[in-house]
Amino acid sequence: DFFGYSVAISGDTIVVTALGERSAATGVNGDQTDNSFPHAGAAYVFVRNGTAWTQQAYLKASNTNGDGPFGESMQFGRSVAIAGDTVVVGAPWETSASTGVDGDQTDRSAPDAGAAYVFVRNGTTWTQQAYLKASNTNAEDQFGYSVAVSGDTVVVGAFNEASAATGVNGNQADNSLGGAGAAYVFARGGTTWIS
Repeated sequence: DFFGYSVAISGDTIVVTALGERSAATGVNGDQTDNSFPHAGAAYVFVRNGTAWTQQAYLKASNTNGDGPFGESMQFGRSVAIAGDTVVVGAPWETSASTGVDGDQTDRSAPDAGAAYVFVRNGTTWTQQAYLKASNTNAEDQFGYSVAVSGDTVVVGAFNEASAATGVNGNQADNSLGGAGAAYVFARGGTTWIS
């Protein structure tokens, strides 16, 4: 399962990913016994009370699938970040060609485009709050290879994005420099994310 591939901590909460975890479950606290999708990936949330640790949640992509480049899945959990009650998990082999926030998760036309998933905690209950994609989604960009979160701001890296643009908000339509890379900033207002 590669449990421990990525880890993050905030206060008394730890998130640990398992890049090779195989369940086809989706969302929060699904069927952990399923083993039908190699490399689907998962993230596990643990909380500390005094000196005792317990598992609080089992997190999966909302669109877990088996369409990775070698027949396996999206590698949900290659990257993870946490700040307070917000967790972000990257899945750089996710295949939707959608763009922005909460687009079409069922699309499978852009292999390795990548995605990031935002989960939030209310009390002890975790739910998925957003499905993040690049504003210029292309196959093989691997958006979600790295993630970071601070307060109401999320940054997602796409190390294989191919624009030759420089600086901030350059030409995203350019694809002349393979592997140039890019970072995308998302902001939250209330429960709504914008790119």
